[in-house]
Amino acid sequence: MLPLSHPRLWIAGACLIAVVIVVGSLLPGPVVSMIGVNDKVEHVGAYFVLTIWLAGIVEPRHYLKAAVLAVLLGGGMEIAQALLTTTRDPDWLDFAADSIGAAVAAAVALLGVGGWAGRLERWLGTVPRD
Repeated sequence: MLPLSHPRLWIAGACLIAVVIVVGSLLPGPVVSMIGVNDKVEHVGAYFVLTIWLAGIVEPRHYLKAAVLAVLLGGGMEIAQALLTTTRDPDWLDFAADSIGAAVAAAVALLGVGGWAGRLERWLGTVPRD
């Protein structure tokens, strides 16, 4: 992890994003359909946000691991929909969209966006803890 002033806060943010993804993945189908955004766009966006958040708080050598963790969460959610819900069906195209979101985020991170949390903290004037 990068030397950040508030590492627990950044980790809590990543956990919150993951919880939102898990809850959204396991909500009953009729509730999710009320959102009105294309399902695949939601998947790409959610896993992009999770991966870019992780890439903001870890060193560049861990960007691929961040993307892999996001993809594993996506696969786990498709399996959970099959096993734990009666109103949701696993869709491997959703898993593909999750993977695309994570891969695009990792690529964007490698192009210079990664480590954004450290830059934000420096801009805000906070001093990283040792």
